[in-house]
Amino acid sequence: AKALEGGADVILAGRACDTAPFAVVPVLLGYPKGPAVHMAKILECTSLCCEPGGRDAMLATLTGDAFMLESMNPNRAATPTSVAAHALYEQAAPACVYEPEGHVDLSAARYEALDDRRVTLSGALWHEATTPSVKIEGARFLGHRVVMMAGVADPGVIANSEEILNGVKTVVADLVPPDPDAPWHLSFRRYGIDGVLDWPIPPVADPREIFILGECIANDAETARAVASAARQHILHWGFEGRLCTGGNLAFPITPPELDAGPAYAFSLYHIMQLNSWEALDVLFPITIHDI
Repeated sequence: AKALEGGADVILAGRACDTAPFAVVPVLLGYPKGPAVHMAKILECTSLCCEPGGRDAMLATLTGDAFMLESMNPNRAATPTSVAAHALYEQAAPACVYEPEGHVDLSAARYEALDDRRVTLSGALWHEATTPSVKIEGARFLGHRVVMMAGVADPGVIANSEEILNGVKTVVADLVPPDPDAPWHLSFRRYGIDGVLDWPIPPVADPREIFILGECIANDAETARAVASAARQHILHWGFEGRLCTGGNLAFPITPPELDAGPAYAFSLYHIMQLNSWEALDVLFPITIHDI
């Protein structure tokens, strides 16, 4: 807002709130901040709030305390249900949309259909924060990542997959002993069993197929490849009770089954910092205007 007030025609910014580009002009023009930010929260996701959801352009018409939504794709419809459901997107509580300068209260919001494709929204209220907050994000380098991909259709391998993978980890640790100064980490995901969620109870029946994603992160790419390759080879020929064929336990969708996935990072900082004053924003985010 301060950049626009300073006469900027084009703004180049770093990490910023997704709502800012859509809400700032209406707020500067005097529109109520509640409906403006509520509108911006939906617009930043384009037609994701429609049935069916998509990435097509969305038109919002702000009329003061209310605004109208319409997808620019005639095959998508903004309905009261689909738009209201979007309040759950990236929010811990559907009745509150938190921003650095305050929050939008949606507890009294109304979603009314204009026709089969358009919705009018009203009732959003803005509550200004006492002092602003800033989200701080940081990442740390973990090492180099190599992944191994394979499918399994053998019911015996699937039934024994947890035991097999745990055994492989032990054997590989003996083959490629981790150096205390250069450790590596080997992990597996079994898609079809617990690859997405660590379910509290096992499935009633084993799936017909599973997909195994192995991952090794090490200080250098060569070690990561060595660990992933050793793991793949031992899973391929691991014995188990009732085994009928020694030809191989895995089916590889690509060759080679190990892929260098490059550097690996993890969040090391993900925090909301409360500032002591509004003036602190000017210190953290100075504005420079250039004439070109």
